Amino acid sequence: AAAATAAAAAADVATASASAADKPSRTIRRRALKQRAAQAKRAAAEKPKPKPKPRRAESSRSGSLPVLHEDQHVIAVDKPAGMLSHASEGDSSASLVDALAGRQVVAGHSPLSEEMLMPRLAPTGEPDSHIPRCVVHRLDRGTSGALLLAKTPQAEAALGAAFRSRTTAKRYIALLSGRPNPPRPVGGASARERPEAEGGGIAVEAPLGRDAARPGRSVVDAAGGKPASSVFRLHAYCAERRVALVSVDLLTGRLHQIRAHAAFLAAPVAADDAYDEAGGPAFRASLGVLAGVRRGRPLLHAWSMSVPHPAPAAPPLQVRAPLPPDMAALVERLWPELGLDPAAWPQLSLSQLETL
Repeated sequence: AAAATAAAAAADVATASASAADKPSRTIRRRALKQRAAQAKRAAAEKPKPKPKPRRAESSRSGSLPVLHEDQHVIAVDKPAGMLSHASEGDSSASLVDALAGRQVVAGHSPLSEEMLMPRLAPTGEPDSHIPRCVVHRLDRGTSGALLLAKTPQAEAALGAAFRSRTTAKRYIALLSGRPNPPRPVGGASARERPEAEGGGIAVEAPLGRDAARPGRSVVDAAGGKPASSVFRLHAYCAERRVALVSVDLLTGRLHQIRAHAAFLAAPVAADDAYDEAGGPAFRASLGVLAGVRRGRPLLHAWSMSVPHPAPAAPPLQVRAPLPPDMAALVERLWPELGLDPAAWPQLSLSQLETL
């Protein structure tokens, strides 16, 4: 028994000795595994993320991006609703820039250089976006219509200066939910009907700031907002459906300016969920169904644009984008006598609108 006990004790000692001897090697193995895991994690973080593959751009009129004008300096296109003006991180949707290679071929067509497709070097204040040099102004994703692109660095500089100095003229067409009603002035925000001598329409002077409660949206901020000016011209009103047809001159270029100013007039852009959370879905479920209005499509269209041409001594460039199918269908249904050329529409006063 004593011998057995001694043998067992010796075995325990041997096992303990072996375990102690193996401990450093286990520690080394664990350390090596941790190092390899850390190296793999760093390699994964440093590996460039694959660029999202652009989806095929879809145009409501044809299989290619419609071109309104092109020459050696500029391209003017008719952007479909639902298309981004340019790519943005985290969104793999097709952008207008992605679709340029397959644009409609018209007189003056020529390839856009790689230089103009590179991101702009100057700070943009938008870390999540890579803005190509050809993009000198933008339209919201849900907005359709005329958009101008620069083909050369000289055109980029000239057009950028024109937009900053507001020597451009832009007019939009919109359907509004409700009859526009200028509110009483609040601080520095006001809206008034202009006399005919001033061209008529409702002049809105309402500074806009970022909406802290709803990120990504603008709100009238008379105290701390940036100056924002728009002129709403009244063309028709359907009392039964409570829908107004307007054109809007954009005198400044703030985020969602027309949409925020329309809401300020108590007549938000039709089907605009962001600025009419209850009425937007309701419009799509009624009239919107008849015209195929999709979610994320406020009924707003950049109809015409006039800009100084970047070529020396060239006359101003003027382009017009015809009404898109969804808005054209609604105009024909609600006001069949008007036709589809906004230039021929009558202009009404607020008192005339109230009689309809």
